[in-house]
Amino acid sequence: MIHPERISYVFLGTYVTSIFCLQWWQCARYPRIAWILLSVVALHACTARKLRGPVLATCLGIGLAFLSVARVTHVPNPTTIDWYADQGKVTILGTIVEEPDRRPMQTKYTVAVRELTTASGITITGLTGRVLASDHSGWPQYRYGDEMIIRGALEKPTPIDTFRYDHYLARFDVQSIMAWAATEGTGQWRGNVLFATLYTTKERFEQQINRIYSEPHASFLAGLLTGSRRGIPEHLTEDFNRSGLTHIIAISGYNITIVITVIGGLLFWLPLKWRLLPAVTAIVLFAVFVGASAAVVRASIMGILGLIALQSERVPQMRLMILWTLAIMLAANPMMLWYDVGFQFSFLAVIGLAELSPILEPLFSRIPKILSIREALLATVAAQIAVVPLAAVTFGRLSLIAPLANMLAIPAIPIAMLLGFTGILLSFLWFPLGQLFAFIGWAFLEWVIVVAKTLSALPGAAIPIPVLSASIVCVYYGCLISVVLLTIHRRTLWTSQNAWGQGLPVLPGAQEARTHGR
Repeated sequence: MIHPERISYVFLGTYVTSIFCLQWWQCARYPRIAWILLSVVALHACTARKLRGPVLATCLGIGLAFLSVARVTHVPNPTTIDWYADQGKVTILGTIVEEPDRRPMQTKYTVAVRELTTASGITITGLTGRVLASDHSGWPQYRYGDEMIIRGALEKPTPIDTFRYDHYLARFDVQSIMAWAATEGTGQWRGNVLFATLYTTKERFEQQINRIYSEPHASFLAGLLTGSRRGIPEHLTEDFNRSGLTHIIAISGYNITIVITVIGGLLFWLPLKWRLLPAVTAIVLFAVFVGASAAVVRASIMGILGLIALQSERVPQMRLMILWTLAIMLAANPMMLWYDVGFQFSFLAVIGLAELSPILEPLFSRIPKILSIREALLATVAAQIAVVPLAAVTFGRLSLIAPLANMLAIPAIPIAMLLGFTGILLSFLWFPLGQLFAFIGWAFLEWVIVVAKTLSALPGAAIPIPVLSASIVCVYYGCLISVVLLTIHRRTLWTSQNAWGQGLPVLPGAQEARTHGR
C-alpha cells in the first residue's frame, strides 16, 4: 500500500504543475473531451490495485486545476466593461475597491464598474469588471469605498516593450484602463469597514514615516515595511539592481524570515521550540499595524513558512506544508504563479530555505550566532541560489557582486526594520522617543544604501542578459535538484549504515526525517 504522504505529494505536485502549464491554455470552460478522458482514466484506476491512489490523485489534481483556471479566465461579453474599450470616450459610475495609488504626478484608482454611458448617450447598467483610472488633476483626492464618476477614453492595456502590462493588471482583475480620467465624487460610500480601517492604518503609518525620515530613507523603509516603493529614486533603484539587492527594497517573505530569525535570536533565553510563537505573533501584529495589504499578508505567510523551514527537524512534513500553502494560494488566484514576480520570488526563496539551508549549514559553522547573524546569512545564500535564474530573467542582468553585497547588507535589514517599526509606533505616543529609535534605524538604512551605491559602481558589477533560454533555466534547476537528491541519498545511506552497525532497525520515516542531518 502506498503511503498517504506520497499520494499527497502526487496530488499537490500535479495540481501546481497543471496550474503552471495551463497559463498557455486558459479556458473559461474546458472542452468535454478533457473531462471525459480524466473520468475514463480515473474509473480505470479504480480497478487497478497498485496505482489506484497515485492515478486518482493525479486526475483530481488536473481536474481541480481546470476548475481553478476556468474560474479566473476572463472572456469579454456585453456585461463586462472591457467589451466597450477602444470605442471613444465614455462616462463610468463605480466604486473605488482598492487603495488609491498616489504618485507625484497622478493618482491611480481601481474602480469596480456598475454603470456606463457611451458617447451617444446610451446608458448600460449591471456591468462587471474593473477599470484602472489615472487622475492627473491632483485634487480632490478620493479614498477606498468612495463612489465616483470617471470620464475619458476607455482602453485595453497593452504590453510596454517587454513588460506585459496586460498580464500585470489581469492578476488584479483589471481588464481596462483610462489613462486620462476626469473624476467626480458622488458623496456616497460603498466600501468595507474592515478594509477601510486597514488602508487608513497603512496611510497613517506611511505619513508618520515621512515625518520622521527624509528621502530616500523614507521610501526605502516604507518599501521594507509596507511594500510601497513609489518614492525610491530611479538612480537608487538602478544601484540596487546592479548590486543584486533589489529583492530587499520591498517587503517579501524572505525579508520577514530574516526579521523573525533575529527576533528568535533576541529570545535566546527561551527553548528553541518556544521562540516560534512570540516571533509569529510579532509578525501578525506587524502586518496589522502596517495595513495588512495583500503584499504584506503574503510576505508574512511566506516568512513564517521560511522560519519553520529553517527550524524544522521534520523535512518531509515541511515540504508538504509548503506545497499545501502554495496550492491554497493558487486556488484563490492561479495568476499569481504566472504573472506575480513577487510571489514567484517568495515561493522560490522558501523552497531554497527548506532544501538548501541544511546542505549549506556546515559552511557557516564559524560565523557567530549573536542576534542570529549566522541564520540570517545562511537564509540569504540559500534564497539567492534558488532565485538566481528568476532574477536574471526579471531584471535582464546578472549581478556578479550580489553575493558580497548581500553578505554586507542583509545583517542590517532586520535591525533597520525592527528599529524603524518600533520608532514609528513610539512616535505616535511621544514623537522625540520615536525619533531616537528612528535615528538609530536610519544608520542601518544608510549603510545598505552606501553598500548598494559603492558596489554597483564597480566595473563589471553586473552583466546584461537580454534573453535567458528555458534550457539554461532547466539545466540550472536540474543541477540544484540533483544536488539535493544526492545529499538526501548520501545522508540516508549514512543513517542506515550507522543504525545497522548499532543493530537498530531503521524505519523509512525515520530515515527521511533525518535526511538533512537534523
